[in-house]
Amino acid sequence: MPMVQYWKRNDKVQAKLMKAPDGSTVMQMENEAYPFPGFPRGHLLFGSLSKLKHEIKNQVFNDHWAKLEAGMPESEIGKEVKKVLPNIFEILKTQQYHLMPSYKMVPPVREIHRAWTKVATSKKSLLLRDTLCHIIQEDDSYRFRLQWLVMWFNPSSWYMRLFGDPVRQLEKAMVMLEHGEVIGDMKERVRLWRRITLAILKDPEWRMHFLKLCREIDWNKIKLSPADKFFFRGKYFKVDLDKFDY
Repeated sequence: MPMVQYWKRNDKVQAKLMKAPDGSTVMQMENEAYPFPGFPRGHLLFGSLSKLKHEIKNQVFNDHWAKLEAGMPESEIGKEVKKVLPNIFEILKTQQYHLMPSYKMVPPVREIHRAWTKVATSKKSLLLRDTLCHIIQEDDSYRFRLQWLVMWFNPSSWYMRLFGDPVRQLEKAMVMLEHGEVIGDMKERVRLWRRITLAILKDPEWRMHFLKLCREIDWNKIKLSPADKFFFRGKYFKVDLDKFDY
């Protein structure tokens, strides 16, 4: 399958920053077939964004896994997560000037931003939108994985609209995400994401907002494009798990 090649020959390559026809920012790497979707900013990835992701992993996921192990009911996790969101938003506040305007975001992130803006009912919801969109816009490793889930999770399909439960479908998709991972540490991280996310969605308010967002998003705009797959195949992930038995 076609994939990015420069990493096989060099640890770096020249790239030209460009504006794509859809308005997003892309990088045309030397001798590569597709422009890279997005513009990774190293000072963010290894600086302030790294701190934001670290605190989310600890305060939202690790700490609440520990609470589940200590006997807290899953139905309480959603309420507990709401209590730590102000801490996350304080970190996000330090990065306000680094947030990419929505019209410059890559198309999948722009669609999530649009849909979330439409269904948001509070300032807290908009801050949560900004947090997620900031991470997946800047960190393609997270973005590609989220897009990959659409192969197994698509609430806009006719079957799902008639018979499906998006939360159950998300659980199945995240099981597939774990199968797609190559590295054991990432498999464990996906199990962490899955357990806490599903626990959060047992809270009626979280579940209501999730279902509204699922109905609003155009999922065809989220799925991996040929260019996304081209670059995703250069990472430790079974991108074509739906086609090949790895």
